[in-house]
Amino acid sequence: MIKARHKPFFDWFFKWYSRVMLHFHFREMEIHSDVEDDGNAILVIGNHFSWWDGFIMVEVNNRLWQRCFNVMMLEDQLQNRMFLNKAGAFSIKKGDRSLVESLSYAGELLSDSRNLVLMFPQGEIQTKYTRRFEFEKGVETILKKSQGKPQVVFSAALIDYFSWKQPRLDVYLQKLSYEAIPSTPELQDAYNIFFAEAVQKNNVDR
Repeated sequence: MIKARHKPFFDWFFKWYSRVMLHFHFREMEIHSDVEDDGNAILVIGNHFSWWDGFIMVEVNNRLWQRCFNVMMLEDQLQNRMFLNKAGAFSIKKGDRSLVESLSYAGELLSDSRNLVLMFPQGEIQTKYTRRFEFEKGVETILKKSQGKPQVVFSAALIDYFSWKQPRLDVYLQKLSYEAIPSTPELQDAYNIFFAEAVQKNNVDR
């Protein structure tokens, strides 16, 4: 697997790049969140519908949490964009023996309260019209591998044009409250409920 190799310049650059590009390409970005940060590491579970997804969460982290940003990427995609490795990207390869190492590494990152790990459990980019998400196995293992109790935050990024030329971006966040580590099916069901509620709120708020 390929581990993250943070370089200060690249961390700074992608914070700047994310903010500038989102401002340039979207009419407005609004974060809807009542997440109370308890100081532990953060595992963000988000929908994966576009090239923008990582940059969106870089900006969310920049505004709300200021954690060290890490993101799990498919190994073949990361190998084609190795510069992202210097800004926190690490790899996972489905169906390979290294998968266990990648999950353990993510758990290790989440043992440090300074870190944030972003992952897309649906495993691939899907249309933004997806309303039912099927999670790949792995989230449960990551939580078990962590030495602490990381905060699990669901994210739903929604894009709408309405009557404007540029789209509006709304990001909904919700913290998952749990005592025992939830199973992957439980996480999947909880995320699907959250996402449906986010879409409904977004429609009502317009």
